[in-house]
Amino acid sequence: MKVFEIGVAKTGTTSLGRAYEILGFKHKAEDPDLYLKFIENYDYEVLFEVIDKYDAFQDGPWHNKDVDYRVLDEKYPNSKFIILERDNYSWIRSNERFYSPKYHKNWRNWEYSFLIDERWEYDRKNIINEKLDYKHSKYHEINTYFKNRPNDLLVMNICEGDGWEVLCPFLGRNIPDVPFPKLNVYGENDESD
Repeated sequence: MKVFEIGVAKTGTTSLGRAYEILGFKHKAEDPDLYLKFIENYDYEVLFEVIDKYDAFQDGPWHNKDVDYRVLDEKYPNSKFIILERDNYSWIRSNERFYSPKYHKNWRNWEYSFLIDERWEYDRKNIINEKLDYKHSKYHEINTYFKNRPNDLLVMNICEGDGWEVLCPFLGRNIPDVPFPKLNVYGENDESD
């Protein structure tokens, strides 16, 4: 069984990754280099080589728009899929904080500068609408795909307090005797990961 987080970034994904580790899953977090290698030819074998070495996955490339979760579902039957929810307001704030050049000095020299979107500076309203439309459309599509398979898709909201009591039954694991991780939290209701 593989476990794939297939939602969107900035929804508690880093916290989920740490939860995987606590539960004993060999986990693979975000890997921008792997994503860039994949999109050179959209060769899923590049991803499969990595997936075969791990149990659980969070962040990109696993939830990037170019990686089709249906391909992962077909290749790895009996896998589990997770989407993380987050309220729109704090999700947009977190996106802006992470992807806007306003919050990154010398971002042009950053190895992953392709993540920065200058439209946050001059077209903020449209980029917000674009991001919200993408998130809602993607989540609707995922929920529709899994509508007759409730045991294969978990929707949880780490930012609103969902934790072990939601995740562990879905993954068939006992609830550990430690608090659920909350990582990359910048302020009240402003989790960045």
